[in-house]
Amino acid sequence: MSAIAPYPRTAYGYRTPGVYFEWLDPQSGIRELRSDVAGFVGIAEKGPLHQPVRVTSWTQFTSTFGAHIAQGYLAYAVEGYFANGGDVCWAVRVADPATAREASIDLVDDEGSPTLRLTATSPGTWGARVTVSVARLSQGRFSLVVRLDDGTTEIWRNLTMAPGDPRAVERVLNDPGGGSRLVVALDLGSSSPFPASLPNPRGAGLRRSTGRLSGGADGLATLAPSHMSGEGAPARGWGIATLEDVDEVSVVAAPDVMDKPVVPVPPSRPEPLRCEVLDAEPPLPPVQETASEFPPPFADLEVAELQQALVRHCARLKNRMAVIDVRRTDTTPELALFLRGAFDSSYAALYYPWLRVPDPLRLQGILRPVPPSGHVAGVYARVEHRAGVHKPPANEPLEGVHGLTAETDEIAHGDLNEAGVNVIRVFKGRGPRIAGARTLSSATELRYVNVRRLLLMIEKAIDVGSQWTVFESNGPELWREVDRIVRDFLQSLWRRGMLDGARVSEAYLVRCDETTNPVEERDAGRLHTVIGVQPPWPAEFVIVRIGKTESATEVSEGAGSA
Repeated sequence: MSAIAPYPRTAYGYRTPGVYFEWLDPQSGIRELRSDVAGFVGIAEKGPLHQPVRVTSWTQFTSTFGAHIAQGYLAYAVEGYFANGGDVCWAVRVADPATAREASIDLVDDEGSPTLRLTATSPGTWGARVTVSVARLSQGRFSLVVRLDDGTTEIWRNLTMAPGDPRAVERVLNDPGGGSRLVVALDLGSSSPFPASLPNPRGAGLRRSTGRLSGGADGLATLAPSHMSGEGAPARGWGIATLEDVDEVSVVAAPDVMDKPVVPVPPSRPEPLRCEVLDAEPPLPPVQETASEFPPPFADLEVAELQQALVRHCARLKNRMAVIDVRRTDTTPELALFLRGAFDSSYAALYYPWLRVPDPLRLQGILRPVPPSGHVAGVYARVEHRAGVHKPPANEPLEGVHGLTAETDEIAHGDLNEAGVNVIRVFKGRGPRIAGARTLSSATELRYVNVRRLLLMIEKAIDVGSQWTVFESNGPELWREVDRIVRDFLQSLWRRGMLDGARVSEAYLVRCDETTNPVEERDAGRLHTVIGVQPPWPAEFVIVRIGKTESATEVSEGAGSA
């Protein structure tokens, strides 16, 4: 923030005419914060376990966590999020750390002793699709070509096993900034290090060997609810709990608490690599599928407890909201209403039914049923980008959706809406749309998603923008400054239409004075500010009244509430 000096001030050395800038104290303002960033917890093909990763595109997600897999819905959710308007999210891959393993391969020297181990950068059977080619050069040098079957290729030239050399294989491949994204190198310290002892007669050309990594495990067969929720996990945390330290997240979803139909894949084993000298480059080994692990389906009570853990996570942090999916088998309004009865929180919203989206795996045809939470979170982001967090994320099209697992008529929709279940419907000529914006709260004032999200944004912005008050003198001067910056912030929201009310007095109130800070509170080192706001309520029901008179038909419109 800057101020322009209208004339030269000799006290500050201003001697000539011109425009001068003065930087003011950045403490004196509160800025609106974004609340569209989603956090997803689920099952992925690859990537770090139980570690939140910031993702800014679908391409970045696939390079880090892989594409669609039969065992999980995470990729479908993130793809739907970006397709519907999201631009930043955090993803957490879950698995059982005790059983998940990285695929690897040991290269041996000409005497048969292991000399170099290449290990996949993350656990999973995906490592069996990594091919390694070794080219032996002169003077104890060699090159590595590491390929993934999707076309990703890394070429590492002029490597050596000598630890002190700048091209030492461990130093080059394991470099955090420019190293391999597919494998990690480990020098096994053989007495005859590969490839220095291997002959390379002049004129014989390159000598190559090729093979695949093996031995990876996804860690899904032993997946437990605690791996998803993080409750009872070690100090580093698992699953949902790992998002607690990511302040940027404002919407959370865990689509993989739902069960997945098991698609059998025939098991096979890749052949181990032997680094033999060859006169010509051999063909690459064929891609061999490895037996896929599927997570055990959670019982209904376990699914409910995991969803409750997601809601508790949001209510405890008070800076985010959960998007809850109905179960795959909840294909009737009655079952959705039964699930809704388990919740009473303004920090969550429930959506029904599941979506049918294009499936590149063709598991059940060209479309696959998936939970709606990822697409819904994307709509939250789209609406906030276009209008603001105060606008209800409803009556919005769902991109990339080609159908629903259940159709809802007007009567059932009314029952679900009154209960706080947000229905997704296909409207003739308008496609699938979200037709509800209600939380799972029984409190009338916190009934709507946009109201809860607006309040979360205001609370977080004031909290971040008032951190400078800590250890300041708790007196009238501080009270007036806090009152001023909070009023300025709320005034800006009101001018943008984010608060309701024809006048300022109707839109918000702020009080920070001796009445809110009595002597006993000041002695305890506490500063209290009372803030009230009037959020805009959505016009859920637009009523058109048509009356007939002797001369004409009269039409009037108005907004009603439930």
